Amino acid sequence: MLHTLSSGLKNVPAGAVAELRAIGVRDDDIRAAFEFQEQQRRAGARVLPLRVICGVEAPTREARSSFSATASQLVGTKPRTRVQRGGTHITRRPVWAGSVRTGDAAEADFVRAIDTDQRKRLSRACYLAFDRGRELAAQKRQGRELTAKEEQLTLFTRSCRDMMLKILDDLHYRKGWCNPSYETLMRWTGLARRAVHYCINRLKGLGLLEWIRRYDYSSDSEFGARSEQTSNLYRCQLPDWLAKMVGLFAPVPADEEQRRAEALEQNADMLASVGAVERRHMMPEDKGLRAALILAGERAAQRRSAEANTRECNHCTPPHTSFNILKGTRRSCPSRATRKP
Repeated sequence: MLHTLSSGLKNVPAGAVAELRAIGVRDDDIRAAFEFQEQQRRAGARVLPLRVICGVEAPTREARSSFSATASQLVGTKPRTRVQRGGTHITRRPVWAGSVRTGDAAEADFVRAIDTDQRKRLSRACYLAFDRGRELAAQKRQGRELTAKEEQLTLFTRSCRDMMLKILDDLHYRKGWCNPSYETLMRWTGLARRAVHYCINRLKGLGLLEWIRRYDYSSDSEFGARSEQTSNLYRCQLPDWLAKMVGLFAPVPADEEQRRAEALEQNADMLASVGAVERRHMMPEDKGLRAALILAGERAAQRRSAEANTRECNHCTPPHTSFNILKGTRRSCPSRATRKP
């Protein structure tokens, strides 16, 4: 996670913010990209568009020179395109567009395991959100005008709560590999298929649940290559706005935020140091994560440059140990000219 910078999103054009948010770029990354634009303006350099800085749009050759060496390597690299193989299954079942092949790296990247503490926190959030939603619904019937988030929370029904709790149990037990089918969810909750579809879409709208579609690919001599849609892969999270509304919001400690920023910088340096082909295979597909890596590489390059200038201008720094060793070696050298006694 990037550090929160001093400049806010109020100075960024609203259209640019909405466009970047729509493709998954975080607000912190948009704010950092806007700060990078301000630095370019103050330095008199060419100002790059926000889409280029966030890695959404490929830069030109002239624009690439405005970045540091690490960030320019990451900006010019796009993730490897994953071509869907195979055709329609013999049962004539179509495969959804954007589905991920089972066993692929994108499937493993999506998995996010939760520990016991996270499970307890999310379970408590489900109960508090359900109670809070009922209170808001009662206030709405009494004539109170609700905000958009409060209106959204009133749709968190008992069925949504029960399904979320079942998914949390499966996520914790299977270490993040939660992929129940609709029939399994129907058996867990006792709901009809249409109600299950409504609940998982409502949980996704609240930001509590995410999933990716998957398909199985197989090939044999009798039927040839074929693909078949399989169950979705789910993961859970607690959005900040919902945690604040139910009273469970806890900001990330400063040391943990610093540790995450340093880990992101190390990952950016590692990606910039490998070859182009390997970097393309390792580059994440998520556009928001790519933007965070590019800005972390730029931030690391600026920090190293500032540290180098500080060491160069500090006259009180003691000499390096190798300098003292070199002086001692020269003094004891037999070929050194000495004054006669």
